[in-house]
Amino acid sequence: MADPSLDAAWRRHVVAARGQSLEDAAATETASVAVLLGSEVDDALLAELEADAQSRGFATATVSLAEHSLHRLDDLLSAAAAGLRLYDVRGSRKHGLLAALEAFAAEHGEDTEARFEEFADAEALHGALRGLAQEILGHLGGRTASRRVSAFFAGEPITLGDDTELRALSSRTAKNGMNQLTRLLRALGYRGFRLILRDAEALAGLTRVQREIAYTVLRELIDNADGHRGMMRTEILLVGTPALVNRVGGLRSHPALASRLLGDARVEAEADIGLPQPHRTVQWIDPPEGTRPEELEGEVPPAEPVPDNRAAALSAHLRLVRGLPPVAGLDAISVGMEELDAELGRLFEHATQDSSVFAILSGDYGAGKTHRILHLESRALAEKRPVFRLSVERLDEDLGNPQRHLRRLLESGSVPDRHRSGPLERLEVWLASAAGQRRLQEALEAIAGLDVPGAKAARRALPAGEALDPDHVRRVLGALDLEGKPGAPTYRRDAYARLHLWVELLARLEDTDGPLIVLDEAENLFRAGVSRAERRTALRSLSFYASGWLERSVVVLAVTPDTLAVLRSEAKALLDQIDGQATHLPEEDVAMLRRRLRTKPLAVTRMGRPELEELADRAYQIGCKARGIRRERSREELLGELAQGARTPREVVQRVAQHVEARAWTER
Repeated sequence: MADPSLDAAWRRHVVAARGQSLEDAAATETASVAVLLGSEVDDALLAELEADAQSRGFATATVSLAEHSLHRLDDLLSAAAAGLRLYDVRGSRKHGLLAALEAFAAEHGEDTEARFEEFADAEALHGALRGLAQEILGHLGGRTASRRVSAFFAGEPITLGDDTELRALSSRTAKNGMNQLTRLLRALGYRGFRLILRDAEALAGLTRVQREIAYTVLRELIDNADGHRGMMRTEILLVGTPALVNRVGGLRSHPALASRLLGDARVEAEADIGLPQPHRTVQWIDPPEGTRPEELEGEVPPAEPVPDNRAAALSAHLRLVRGLPPVAGLDAISVGMEELDAELGRLFEHATQDSSVFAILSGDYGAGKTHRILHLESRALAEKRPVFRLSVERLDEDLGNPQRHLRRLLESGSVPDRHRSGPLERLEVWLASAAGQRRLQEALEAIAGLDVPGAKAARRALPAGEALDPDHVRRVLGALDLEGKPGAPTYRRDAYARLHLWVELLARLEDTDGPLIVLDEAENLFRAGVSRAERRTALRSLSFYASGWLERSVVVLAVTPDTLAVLRSEAKALLDQIDGQATHLPEEDVAMLRRRLRTKPLAVTRMGRPELEELADRAYQIGCKARGIRRERSREELLGELAQGARTPREVVQRVAQHVEARAWTER
């Protein structure tokens, strides 16, 4: 029989450790996903987790995955916004996004609009949620504001008072909406956001198709959480019973998620040993069998703010704790990249000669494919190449339909400037001043007069009168008028033309070279519920990116080896079918894709023991610097033991980083 006092003491340690996770998220402006498992999850623990976060200045929300699942992220986001719990709210509303907006207005009075603009700019908040918040803070109140917020999160079209149409919330826009919500909360004065997803074992009980979608969304939240326009200062906690991991359809059955959240068997086993610590990707909320009361005596380690001079190192370290490569300072953890660097040099040199390059990057889960993609993107930006990245998630919205996925390419893209701005952010800079608008109009007029694929799109963006219409330009260049269109040839060709136009505009206005386009997570072409017809549609779009129509471009398809083998075996028949379709466009070069799928891939090769030990040492140095602790005298032997038996680089860095976390926490 469980000892209630032992359980309560253990859970105090869990809450304290997660409190340090929040302090770290605030200092590094990052986001994370973790799993809390227990035989029973009671409301009291969830209330403690919410109360602790609110005491630190964080907004919170608890959503049941039995009622709002990740496979419908827009519905989950709506529930989170409606259920926001806020600290020190003085207005009549106590919960929800509208309460946060009203509290901000009450605090700033006549300066509300100006202060919001200032804070929204500082947090890089753009998009529909910014427009909605501006209107409510400036003009709306009472029932009108409540109806407007409810309508937006219900996915209804919203037109603001100045006739601006907000981009509707949908499954396609929900991930971006999640990013915006975390930034909106920062602009409203909260330190960050803790989202608790209870009843998480319900994920394993979804239908196979729903589960694959939910797990793909979860993987995206994990991998992209720290992007420069992703979620910020956020912790997502999946709270449930062991069925989330162990039952048929649980996390263990999904290789990509298992490698990120569960680690290898050793990492998972260590999650059950010792006291709770910050940033464990899996944490038990019940004391392990055999835990003695004296182990939990004394003061719980206090969560402490992070010194500013450690924030950068801590950001990198926390990525390693989760088995992910750092977003910044990648070279510090890069091992065995010499062969890839040489190949990249050849690819970029070839693409510079008004040609284009298509390459396949092949590697197993955890082998370092994500690391190499980030390395590739870093090299491209250093050579003044814009980067566009598309994760192949849901084929009806992404790879198979360019009119829909163009907006995603632009949202996830990076321009080679000091801040790694996105193309849409650069567009706002161009439109922000009369001089910028004039330069943009001159560039559009010049392109419109050329015999190039983007000329027609440039003419579409130009004004009917003398001056540019910024809202019209945003719709055309932002592809807002395309994302709801069907996959008819006219709309696909329009999307391809607008991508050409973007490449031309960036070259003229930002002095960039041809783009790098990364198509990642291609294994989703073969996930549950994807038909041959959908794969055929995806290959049709892929044939455009492989065609060479985007001059000076480098296109990289990232895929696991087993998926590449299946893709090659199935591609011939599907491409033959595309070739015979009346809706097939000339720029969708099927013959070129056939040849390029047969090229030798850039293989992510298995690291040897010396490389793994060097990787372990680098991860150890980053962790010690981040936590301000001294290196152990026996570190060489220790690191050798941690690297022993590791199957992938991800396992090595995760073991080492978690060892550093445990030591830093227990030595307080």
